Amino acid sequence: MKKERQSFSGKIEEVIYARLEHGEDLLRALWDICEKHDVKTGVLLDATGTLDTVRLQRAPHQPRKGTDGIDMVQMPGYLEVSAHGLIGMGWVPGPSVQLPPAFMTEIDTGFGAAGFVGHKTPYCHVHITVTNSSETVCGHLMEGSTVCRNSYDGKAEVPTHFSVVIAKVSGVILRANMDMRGMYHDIIPA
Repeated sequence: MKKERQSFSGKIEEVIYARLEHGEDLLRALWDICEKHDVKTGVLLDATGTLDTVRLQRAPHQPRKGTDGIDMVQMPGYLEVSAHGLIGMGWVPGPSVQLPPAFMTEIDTGFGAAGFVGHKTPYCHVHITVTNSSETVCGHLMEGSTVCRNSYDGKAEVPTHFSVVIAKVSGVILRANMDMRGMYHDIIPA
């Protein structure tokens, strides 16, 4: 018997535009914007700009044991960026819940690349594509991806052009559940 699919309707309540500044961590900036604008559930419609460096998780070129098939990648900039993703809230039913050691790295938030730091904190599952003059990489955004300067002479006097667009959604809640079964999305009516 086929399991019923979770499916609930919501409405776009508002669209938030924000410009990031040189040196900001992209994932942490998204969390901050969500907190400031009380975004419990939403969509990262777009993140466009340039990064000094990116840290991400991606599928490996060759499968291997012990990492659950995930590569951690750090790539230096100047990097052109395009990103989109889901926004919700982290949901941890108890303090004893932790990720399996294979997921933990020095660049991990503690709850994976999907990005949240604790119960009811902003959650951003962001797919990011970055490119430089010789390589293009796609994966899940992680902390440590920083916005670069927007000037030809390297001075920070010019504001950056790195912008994000977030749609705040009401009527439905996206929870990034972390429990003894693992990490998964739960969609519930608000």
